[in-house]
Amino acid sequence: MKTADERGKPLLRFRPDGSFRVLMISDFHGKPDYNPKLTWAIETMVAYAKPDFVMLGGDQLCGITPDILKSYLTDVTAPMTRRGIPWAHVFGNHDGEEPMSKAEQEPVYEAFPLCLSSAGPADISGVGNYCLPVYARDGEHVAYHLYALDSHTNVHDFTRKFGLPDDTVFVLPNHFSDGHDQATPMFDQVMWYYNHSKSAEKEAERKIPALLFLHVPLVEFCLMYRNPENVGFVGHKREDVACSELNSGLFFACLERGDVKGIFAGHEHLCDFQGQYCGVTLAYDCCLGYDMSTHDDMRGGRIIDITEDGGLSTRQVRLWDIAGEKCMRNPDFFEGGDKYYIRDLHT
Repeated sequence: MKTADERGKPLLRFRPDGSFRVLMISDFHGKPDYNPKLTWAIETMVAYAKPDFVMLGGDQLCGITPDILKSYLTDVTAPMTRRGIPWAHVFGNHDGEEPMSKAEQEPVYEAFPLCLSSAGPADISGVGNYCLPVYARDGEHVAYHLYALDSHTNVHDFTRKFGLPDDTVFVLPNHFSDGHDQATPMFDQVMWYYNHSKSAEKEAERKIPALLFLHVPLVEFCLMYRNPENVGFVGHKREDVACSELNSGLFFACLERGDVKGIFAGHEHLCDFQGQYCGVTLAYDCCLGYDMSTHDDMRGGRIIDITEDGGLSTRQVRLWDIAGEKCMRNPDFFEGGDKYYIRDLHT
């Protein structure tokens, strides 16, 4: 039974009972002098969830050099390293800020033996578009796919790529979403997913169920809180859905292919809700960082349980429910203003 891929990276495989657990943790917003409570929070979440695989959901570190990034990643992935748990990442809207581009950061990530991320095809937009196979317990065939897509920085990625005027207005007064100029995967990335999915089905002679991870949510996430009874809304929304006003057609492509069971995003620090639309679960993974804006009772991670026969269940786990007041930020820290210091632990 093969245990490593062509890069020497470990293969993902379902447990003997046919189960597999993903832990998604997002929005660390680290910096060279990051709050040491971050590593405690990651250790606490990993110890609680006991995952088979960890996905870092974007905005890992801002303002870095290669040495700082390597040291930082060594620290934040230590809970996985000690346990031998493979992990991967998607880039967030802040990860590509100067001085290092995402293309320059990617090799630093991939140098970690347990990191399964890859840069992805060079001829499509973004960095970090890839698909990870999860093998059946017998190791003979792929039972599930884990897709990752780069959701870019902001809507001006489109103006630069396609030569549109810098002052192009994307968000009109009567808008589809909550009215933000965020980015989203571009159409060539949608086509890459679509074609990869078709090729995989042809090779396997069956449809392979999948999860899809990205940082910035799709516009369809807005339907969750606007139609709570229809979608089985669970969780909390304490801020806008800061998605793109542009729709790349990714959700429609997933519906047409019929393989993606769940789409998971980070980005919002005050949202951890989930719902189901057209049979697809749309869910936030709320933040885990201590160097950015959030409420202490919102920090946590998302557990995603899949089964070899295509099943999916998911829930957000709050650090507050695991560790209580120990998870609270230093009360002298008021980053972002008083509104992020005020907490309501009962909502």
